[in-house]
Parts: sequence; C-alpha cells; structure tokens
Amino acid sequence: MEDYDRKLDDLFRDYRAACPDVDAGPDFMPKLWQKIEVRHSFWFFFQRFCRIAAPACAAIGLLLVALNVTSTTEYPVASTYADALAADHTAERTDYAEAIRSNMDRDYDSTTVPETR
Repeated sequence: MEDYDRKLDDLFRDYRAACPDVDAGPDFMPKLWQKIEVRHSFWFFFQRFCRIAAPACAAIGLLLVALNVTSTTEYPVASTYADALAADHTAERTDYAEAIRSNMDRDYDSTTVPETR
C-alpha cells in the first residue's frame, strides 16, 4: 500500500512541475477570454450558422411541400400539350400582340415572294 502512496505522490509532483501555477493577476480574466476568442475561428461560426440554418431550411421546404400538396388549382389542368397551348391566352393579353399580328398580316398579304438562293 505504501508503494501506491509513493507512486501517487510522484505523480502529483510531476504534475505540479509540468503545470506551473497560474498567475491570478488583474489581467488573468482578459487574457483567458482572449485565448478563448482566438479559438472561435471561421469554422466555429460556420458550424453555428449551419446548426441554425439547416433546420430553418428544412422547415421552409416542408412548408412549401405542404402548400404544394394542399393547393387547389383555379383552372383545370390540361390533359395534353396541345390542350395547354390552346388554353394559353397570354399573347392576347399583351400590348404588343396587335403590332406583331398587323406586321405578320402585311407580310402574308404581299404578292411578292422573296427570292431564296
């Protein structure tokens, strides 16, 4: 048993020699906080941002999926591509549609056919 006590005393003595006493002066806490803040690098802030942003993005994604699933369409869905094109009246609602049509009508009314080489 005495051998264990001697080994423990040697261990404590080696520990005290390896770790000097901390000088608890007036600038002890500011220096300690400087050491802590130096360790807060870019990756620390990046990890912190990701821990906040990832769940927020997941929640927004789930909200968009839920809105997409539960949404009702005001207009019936066209069954084919041709039906969708026939149902599209956006060209009739634009301001420049009449100008395009009047130019196209003049081109078709002309009796001369352009020569091709």
